Amino acid sequence: MLKHKTVLTFALALLLAGCAGVRPPSPDSRPTENVSVTFLDVGQADATLIRTPEGETVLIDTGQNGRTAALLRKLGIRRIDLLILTHAHADHTGGVESILESFPVNEIWYSGLDYKAKLRRLLERNGGLQKVSAGFEKRFAKLILTVLHPQAKPLRNSVNNRSVVVKAVYGSASYLFPGDCELECWDQLFKFHRAELRADVLKAAHHGSGNGTSSGVLINVRPATIVVSCGRGNDYGHPHSIVLRLVDRLGAQLLRTDLQGTIECAGARCAPVAEAALSEISGR
Repeated sequence: MLKHKTVLTFALALLLAGCAGVRPPSPDSRPTENVSVTFLDVGQADATLIRTPEGETVLIDTGQNGRTAALLRKLGIRRIDLLILTHAHADHTGGVESILESFPVNEIWYSGLDYKAKLRRLLERNGGLQKVSAGFEKRFAKLILTVLHPQAKPLRNSVNNRSVVVKAVYGSASYLFPGDCELECWDQLFKFHRAELRADVLKAAHHGSGNGTSSGVLINVRPATIVVSCGRGNDYGHPHSIVLRLVDRLGAQLLRTDLQGTIECAGARCAPVAEAALSEISGR
């Protein structure tokens, strides 16, 4: 009888944990040997923070305003080793000025395409500006970042299709960050980098738009988790219903900043983070 009570108590604990929805992790609850990837809740925009146990900090896109810098301060960030801008749209670059004013930034990657003169001058003044294209790679202590797109001769049809697409690998965990890559961009990725697309975690391209995710994308990436960064009640209907159906068919975990707020991955395990807990999970 005691054995049955123990099993029932354990099962109830699991059920309650599952019903809690948002988890408020503490530094002690995250394996320190894992890389931390945090998809910040910045509304209808993108900003993703990568932190390694070795102390390296990478920011991919800056959101659309000063909210990103404020969230980074809550997380205890004091510097950014590498800032990656996927493309020139304001929902990815709008927070650049506040980021550069708030933190020392050692290096900046961008495509060099479509940036207006004012923003380009701002980036150039910071120093460490690097124009990147497919094949460019940077190795930190254990974190490897590889640019898969754009090609040396970029697509001409849209800013989104010239997004800088980056794959990040740390140990056995892998992540794919495709910016606002649309289907023509993905066609080039299938043509030139199909074998490199596999990743545990995929940030849904173009905020979960139907032109950023297809069955071909999911078949080639085969993610266990898909994260959609979009704003609650946004005017674009992101994420699109067709994307939700494709993810459901794949059986992958779906996490959304519009519904669940900031998302954090410890290695390849991802879950929502309570807003109140952000200040508790500052750098290791």
